[in-house]
Amino acid sequence: MHYGIDVGGTKTEIAIYDRQWVCLDRWREPTPSDDGAALLAMLSEMVREADRRQGGRGSLGLGFPGVVDDRGYLIAANLPGLRSFVLEAALATSLDRPFVIENDSRCFVVSETGPGGAAEGVVHAFGAILGTGAGGGAMVAGRLLAGSGRFAGEWGHLPLPAAAARRYDLPLLRCGCGLEACLETYIAGPGLVRLHRHFGGESATAEAWHQAWLAGERAAQQAHRCHLELLGGALANVVKLLSPSVIIVGGGLSTLDELMEALPASIAGQLFPGVEVPAVVRSRLGDASGVRGAAMLGAEASRRVHV
Repeated sequence: MHYGIDVGGTKTEIAIYDRQWVCLDRWREPTPSDDGAALLAMLSEMVREADRRQGGRGSLGLGFPGVVDDRGYLIAANLPGLRSFVLEAALATSLDRPFVIENDSRCFVVSETGPGGAAEGVVHAFGAILGTGAGGGAMVAGRLLAGSGRFAGEWGHLPLPAAAARRYDLPLLRCGCGLEACLETYIAGPGLVRLHRHFGGESATAEAWHQAWLAGERAAQQAHRCHLELLGGALANVVKLLSPSVIIVGGGLSTLDELMEALPASIAGQLFPGVEVPAVVRSRLGDASGVRGAAMLGAEASRRVHV
């Protein structure tokens, strides 16, 4: 059996898969995000419960938001309770087996390029999650790109383009990471709401913006144009850096057909003439992708150990 755990700021999910990646069981627990010791104990108990349900021991991969720095500390704004822990060492004292830790967005691209994913078998791919944040991960020549600081793929923290900021008179907002004017602050779900309000709208959620856009509201249409330009430009920069053949989009905003249909043209308009635009596809596995990718990475590591 293969276990994957996806640790979120509010919920933590564990899923159990067989060798064909059929999900056999899954459940969630509230994340004690501000209590690191309680979170570590919860993860250990979830793994033990999985063993009890399966009558054996499974391989294990864990996906976390944020990144683990070179010292081993997790950099994640929504899990403050883990800031004082060297994560891998702390987990090793509570989990009774080998495991793999990875960024949840990189788990996403592993899953979506794996069996049954939206880009199954693709060796050059970028996964872009557009939900409450803007995370990402890249497959290059069939290998997951981590980088020396395990920070590769964090496209949401590229800076807001000066030309777009001037054109739309955008405010320079502080990002949750501590930097100013990160793209995530404008292109993720809450960012789209901020843009709508900037242009005079009153939506509180991305869904409310969408309804206003469908109704033809001027502020919602302006927000859409601005958002599409920023998003297309950000992904065009990814294309210039990594040249993926496929971009897989996940998260809540990926469910908007209008956005997905318009995105390739927006990317193309911000590339050099003659540069081929990658295929832009919607995640096939949805919310299950991150936890499945974590399980896949854990299974791969376990196979290497036993070869």
